[in-house]
Amino acid sequence: MSALRFPKQERFCHEYVKDLDGRAAALRAGFSPSRHICDTVLRLRKDARVQARIAELQEEMAKQAESHAEADWVVAQLVKIARADPRKFFHADGTPRKVHELGDEEAAALSGFGATGETGKVVDRLKALELLGRHFGLWPQKPWPAAPPAQDVNLFEGMSLDEVSQVRDRVGQLLGGAGVDLPGSAPRGRPR
Repeated sequence: MSALRFPKQERFCHEYVKDLDGRAAALRAGFSPSRHICDTVLRLRKDARVQARIAELQEEMAKQAESHAEADWVVAQLVKIARADPRKFFHADGTPRKVHELGDEEAAALSGFGATGETGKVVDRLKALELLGRHFGLWPQKPWPAAPPAQDVNLFEGMSLDEVSQVRDRVGQLLGGAGVDLPGSAPRGRPR
């Protein structure tokens, strides 16, 4: 379903899903604050199109909340990795702890472990910190420098006409006899 035909009804739906307060939503949507506002809200809430639109908007909000929750989870995992203390991977005598002996932060910092649970690979903590820093905008991304504007280059600048002719002839030899004609010069005849 798309937006409702009447702008005030559409606005009412958007306002209603914010706090589920029909009277306040109607007032924010621009309906007159008369003593009949409750009748207006009741009429709007009974309208099948309005009900369908509110349900659609609530579903969209639920999807956004779910997506936001997933993003928050990712950030929380990065924080756990960043806070993992490498000293806690070992017992006091220096022997490594098994996976089930690790705390949440240290366990989150493992990217894999052996079948016995005694050996494991720790993720890159610096990378986790970098990702968190980017997420929180601690260091702005610098744009790539713009390429300098293209300039015409005269390869023959400062050369005499004879030197230019020599270069032309040499290039022609290198290209297998195909001569190179310069602007303003008469085309050379080619032997057949």
